[in-house]
Amino acid sequence: FHHPDQTMLYKTFGIALVLVTGCLLGQSQGKATLTKNGYDDFVVAISPDVPQDDTMIDSIKSMMRDMSRVLYTATRHRAHLRTVKILLPKTWKYPTDQTVSGESFQDAEFRIDIPNNAYGESPYTQQSTDCGVPGDFTHLTPSYVKDGLKYGDKGKTLLHEFAKLRWGVFEEHGYPGDDKFPLFYLKTVWTEAGQANTAEKNFCVNDNIVGYEQDIVTGGGCSHDASGVPDGNCMFFATQETKATSSIMSLPYISTNVNFCDDGGEEYLHDPDLPTKQNLFCNGQSTWSVISANDDFKNNNNPTNDTITNTDPRFIIIGGEEQVASIVMVMDVSKSMTPDFNDAEVDRLTAMKDAAKRWVKYDVPEGTKLGMLPFSTSTYMNDGFAMTDVTEAAKVDMIDKIDKLSVVGGTCIATGLFQAVVRPELLNNQEGNAILLITDGKQEGKCDNSYNQAKELLVRKKVRLITIALGDAADAEIEDIAEATDGKSYFVQDNSGPGDFNDAFTGSTTFQPADTISNTDMTIYQHTWDYNKTNPNFSVLDFFDVDASIGKNLTFRLEIQNGNSNCKSPINITLIDPDVTGRYDYQFSCSKTNYGTYIEKFTDLAKEGRWQFMIKSVELFESITVHVTSRSRADNDEPIRTQCSIKTGQQALGEDVFLKLSAVADVKKGNTPVIGAKVMAYITRPNDNGELPPLELELLDNGSGADVIKNDGIYSRYFTKYTGTGRYSVKCQVIGDQDTQVNDGFIVSKDFEDTYAKAVPAQPGAPICCGSNALSPNSKLSNTGNFTRQSAGGSFQAKEGDLPKGDKFPPSRVTDLEVKNMC
Repeated sequence: FHHPDQTMLYKTFGIALVLVTGCLLGQSQGKATLTKNGYDDFVVAISPDVPQDDTMIDSIKSMMRDMSRVLYTATRHRAHLRTVKILLPKTWKYPTDQTVSGESFQDAEFRIDIPNNAYGESPYTQQSTDCGVPGDFTHLTPSYVKDGLKYGDKGKTLLHEFAKLRWGVFEEHGYPGDDKFPLFYLKTVWTEAGQANTAEKNFCVNDNIVGYEQDIVTGGGCSHDASGVPDGNCMFFATQETKATSSIMSLPYISTNVNFCDDGGEEYLHDPDLPTKQNLFCNGQSTWSVISANDDFKNNNNPTNDTITNTDPRFIIIGGEEQVASIVMVMDVSKSMTPDFNDAEVDRLTAMKDAAKRWVKYDVPEGTKLGMLPFSTSTYMNDGFAMTDVTEAAKVDMIDKIDKLSVVGGTCIATGLFQAVVRPELLNNQEGNAILLITDGKQEGKCDNSYNQAKELLVRKKVRLITIALGDAADAEIEDIAEATDGKSYFVQDNSGPGDFNDAFTGSTTFQPADTISNTDMTIYQHTWDYNKTNPNFSVLDFFDVDASIGKNLTFRLEIQNGNSNCKSPINITLIDPDVTGRYDYQFSCSKTNYGTYIEKFTDLAKEGRWQFMIKSVELFESITVHVTSRSRADNDEPIRTQCSIKTGQQALGEDVFLKLSAVADVKKGNTPVIGAKVMAYITRPNDNGELPPLELELLDNGSGADVIKNDGIYSRYFTKYTGTGRYSVKCQVIGDQDTQVNDGFIVSKDFEDTYAKAVPAQPGAPICCGSNALSPNSKLSNTGNFTRQSAGGSFQAKEGDLPKGDKFPPSRVTDLEVKNMC
């Protein structure tokens, strides 16, 4: 009964191996650090899509003070917030206290952003189904930050989310109309008269609940079925007459409720039989049992300290308009980069140089600070260039330096990383910033620095490492360091064309100051064709869709890989618009000066619909890649976007355990879920017997297996089909059609628009969204039309000797079994 395609089963598949990966969804554990009862460097970040409002900063400070106070009480005097960093977007002008040192919006614990309509203004935390695993982030809206008291005490509401984010616990209440986590359920009791069924409210509290029922659509009384259970529109409002003191994961707005439930006695009683997320995903454990087992508190870490009288955190304002992206390219120029000195007989040096030149010329934003350090056995600063502001004039000198690189000596990767941090011409020991490492080899011989030294330095200086491994032989240690620095890892197969390089170089800017959604390029098409060298005549006809959410800055990009040679014959390119009334014909001759790259950018809004393109060439090339991007059609609209990643379960990376990995694609229009799309993950896998086609894995948004909540726009699936040791890389493709829709959230009656929030009643109450399904019968849906999106998720590696032997897949848990009829 544990077949992997049975999505109704809660999968606990695993593999006994040591994994290093840099494409994981960020987990919050380890960002803020807890020492001596105080969390330091907790980051609250504001999205660049949030208009500047200076009063919001005071609101942030107020709510975080409240949360720290309640945190200290709820953890039994074991933790509070000591320092909180407020990261302002680059679009804001506001005095700051210090420069950014590695913090980014994409990696912050609390993120203030435009609403996710499925949740309205209600705070929520994105997390997995694994008990004790930290969540990804907590989403707050500007309206909540400034005026969120209708959701109850802000300090306790935020602690409710922080507990999910930091310690991996879950809600202890039900949801109206939810099949798996109902707000009301039938409980069987035994009386003197025999068995009886009573309708009970699904809240884990240690005292009687006082309150009232109300229909959230009509505002009137609730309807009940024959058994006495209210229907799916019925909400229960607990009032302050309720004197429960736990659990804060159930009814955080009750004034007396300041504790987590506990298995250890009657005082904070936990009911393991309630149909709540906490009981299902944590096998009936109480929230305090899970929290106590966290590294923050286990083995008596951070014991009770009753002497702390002031729990107010110190606030540090960072970011704002002064943020500058600083990246150092650390480039391998050892002999193994040439065909005569690697087993694959591949010219990786030329491929690396061509990719770097294209990136500098066409993609690095002006204003970025960029440096370059070549390395082999030693480092060669004279052949690189110091940190320089990227301008059109500066690009010429940078490209000339890259073009002149030549190979020498062996490979000392750690020395290259170490010197990039300490050299005055480069990062100069400053905190933050990023290193882009490109290498194909293993550290060998006598090197000035070890991997441990490099890792310790990068972690201490908060420098993120983004790695590009060229070929199968690149050292596995580089992914270890990328993971330790919260960086990313990418893998470029030999002879794979420019597309993989483009994905990797784009990934190097992931953690740089974010831009607004409307100014962010969305990849709507990317494909590489490898030539059949016996038939140089090349012709292709294909298409891409420009959907209603995009159309500005439509950019068609063609890249030729031909060993940096001049083309002998021009390439013919034709683009045809959706009306077939606009035909655009171009000829392109690749040369050393254009780096085999042709770019056509449409200045007017692109027509919505299906565009066709034709490419014809009579010349032999190694590969041709087409990459099409576009931006939001209107500044006040939000484009459909996707983010692809690999996510671990509860085990830490590097542990020799059964490690669950799932491929995840987050598909949203702005922040609002896109449902009903076809999402495929393409996983390239190592193979000792030659080339292996990518594994195609359909990701699902069905609330089963690796997926947490149905119809929330997050598509996922467990990955178990390993083919051996080596690097695995992941890409996602999203296809939308006429059946694909945007989940715009819960709709209330017009008569009660002023009384009820979109996703949470205006009076304090359990959140309507989201239990097991983000789509309610009253949800507003809008069609997306045809669209495509593509995203690279990076790479991970299975190390030598750690693959399992025999059957290592345990049976799966069943979490959605229903009894439809009982005789």
